[in-house]
Amino acid sequence: MIRVVPLDTLSAAPHFGPGGSRLGVAITGATLGAAERLKEKLLKVAAVLLRCGPEMLELKDGKVLMKGVPGVELSLAQVAGVMLARSDLLPPDVDPNPEATYAWTASGRTQADDQGRAKSYLTAANACHVVAVEVDPDTGKVDITGYWIADDCGTRLNPANVEGQTQGGVAQGVGAALLEEYVYNEDAQLLTSTFMDYLLPTIYEVPFTEKQALCTPSPFAPLGAKGCGEGAIHTTPAAVLCAINDALAPLGAQIHEMPASPVRVWKAIQNARDEA
Repeated sequence: MIRVVPLDTLSAAPHFGPGGSRLGVAITGATLGAAERLKEKLLKVAAVLLRCGPEMLELKDGKVLMKGVPGVELSLAQVAGVMLARSDLLPPDVDPNPEATYAWTASGRTQADDQGRAKSYLTAANACHVVAVEVDPDTGKVDITGYWIADDCGTRLNPANVEGQTQGGVAQGVGAALLEEYVYNEDAQLLTSTFMDYLLPTIYEVPFTEKQALCTPSPFAPLGAKGCGEGAIHTTPAAVLCAINDALAPLGAQIHEMPASPVRVWKAIQNARDEA
């Protein structure tokens, strides 16, 4: 059994927390590290029981096998049982618990220099987004007519999860670009406190994207994985706003604020016409 324990704010050192898509990279490293430590313990115990060196053994199919000697084997349950019930048989450097703990951190991290620059996390995904939009000059309404993504998050540990995070990031980015906005009155009271006023994207606003997966494995992360979520959520608002401004360019208008609501786009078009 593998149990992953993300530390909470009471037990973890000060940091940005066990969240975000990069958590997959950290969990992979921690799981592999713990598995390697446990493997070393099991082989040492099995070596004593089978009267051989640990280098002569291997783990396979839930058993400890002696290399090249068919039939000489122990189940993991047998090895674990000896560790729990017969500590007198264990090597002096092995504790009687068939478990292991490992904390992973990225290698090559550095302290911040005098300008605050540091290598704090050495892997990140990247992506290229291309968006096609249609702007109605009479109403300011923006329709996304096409969306294409080429993303690279290294080795895909779970392709279905990457697909979901990417499409979900696009949905969140479309909301930021076109719909979601905090509005306050002159007394600093929030006016968009319900979903009647604070608009969230629906299936009608979020396009189904055409995606192309690239794979450049990270040399710093276990299995070559990178974080996958930020490739969509960070890029989508910029890509959508750039597409809108390209569409508005022939009219001499530009949008500099988000969300690009119909009223905001319409006012930008009217101001450009007035100045012309």
